[in-house]
Amino acid sequence: KKAGSAINVLPVHSQHRGRVFLPFIDDDPKTAEIMAKVILFAQDEKIKDVFILEQIK
Repeated sequence: KKAGSAINVLPVHSQHRGRVFLPFIDDDPKTAEIMAKVILFAQDEKIKDVFILEQIK
């Protein structure tokens, strides 16, 4: 993909999965979603979701 392309990652809201512990920010859901994505892509070698893997390879 060319630089600047968006990667589609659908958020899974906390009532459906475990919550990401973010001790340094408030309980804002949008901030939690962004931080969860940052953490996800910082450890991209652990991603197993085929939909995401197809977009980043």
